[in-house]
Amino acid sequence: MENTELSVGDQIKTRNGWVEVRDDFGLVMRLGPNSELSYVLDPQGGNIAHPSEQPSLIFFGEVYKFRYYVRPLEIVACGKYRTSCWYCPSSMYARNLDDNRDAFYALAGSVPIWEWDEVGESFVIVEVPEGHKAILRHDSKKPMRKRYVVEEVYPISPEDWAYIASNFANPGRWAKEVVVVDF
Repeated sequence: MENTELSVGDQIKTRNGWVEVRDDFGLVMRLGPNSELSYVLDPQGGNIAHPSEQPSLIFFGEVYKFRYYVRPLEIVACGKYRTSCWYCPSSMYARNLDDNRDAFYALAGSVPIWEWDEVGESFVIVEVPEGHKAILRHDSKKPMRKRYVVEEVYPISPEDWAYIASNFANPGRWAKEVVVVDF
């Protein structure tokens, strides 16, 4: 899949593999085994400052996201995890815990996790401080602003840091599978 370009409507399922996805603006997303990434049109476009329908990334599973660089004053969303969104300048790792819970790790900078309500207004669910992990529970049957419960926010354990560093931050693991996303 080296140097593959995704088009709107495409989906990647890693199965037992490890896949890195990059765009032309410095965004890097590393997907662990049994993870997914879709490139779809989103009504809000994932941009909290300028909502409009545009292509967005939607991902699930184990996802490590960072940027090689950010242009000054640029605040855009990198996509949507199954339960929530965040803006790009923050490096983060997310993983699914079970059918109703996900964990979000703020690795470099705080990670505001936000969503859109039924009338199209954005709201912050939680801001995860740098070096911390948040566990979010969601119930898709509830109205959007009541859908999410922050169960815990606590420092990332040394074991979690080691796991993320060896499996996602280690560039040697990612030398082979690269998917280039132009959007």
